[in-house]
Amino acid sequence: MSMDKPFRVEVTVDAPRDAVWRALTEPEQVRHWFGWEYDGLEAEIKLIFEDHATLRPPDRIEMPEDGLIELVEAGEDRTLIRVTKPGDLDALEWKDVYGDIEEGWITFLNQLRHRLAFAPDGARRTITRSGKARMVELPGTEWHASRYQRGFADGAELAVLGVKPSGDGMLIVTLYDPSEEQYAAAETRADALWAQAST
Repeated sequence: MSMDKPFRVEVTVDAPRDAVWRALTEPEQVRHWFGWEYDGLEAEIKLIFEDHATLRPPDRIEMPEDGLIELVEAGEDRTLIRVTKPGDLDALEWKDVYGDIEEGWITFLNQLRHRLAFAPDGARRTITRSGKARMVELPGTEWHASRYQRGFADGAELAVLGVKPSGDGMLIVTLYDPSEEQYAAAETRADALWAQAST
């Protein structure tokens, strides 16, 4: 049922609309902000952003399975990204329902916002941890917050912790162009963060 939940997710990024359009429509760019590194990522990007997407340049991507993406110019070199899944957003039946797709878009658009702010041409690497968890504060500056997730940035490193009502949680740490030593240090930090959050 949660996959059908209607939603509207909006994130404003510090980049012009044409740069955001490329980030959303060029698979090589999508792989540096969407989701996290795993064996099926390329196939997932192809399914969502190519096979099930109709591009309406310069500002609309129709995605029948996941909704509509719209880009709205929001000032000089700023763009509002809006992702919507149609339906009655105020319906009582959805009031306390966790939305898998909605929460995914909150995470992914904030990962895109972070990439455009810190490393628009960088190669992404991610670290993930998952299991039973609780919400905790992470080090760094709060990047975003919703009912079920928190993002904290420490410069070009972004950590997002999401916890479902079931208690299932996931930590995603994003870095750009790290050396092996930097990546290893980030893994150590991720393990410490996950130790705090895991139950």
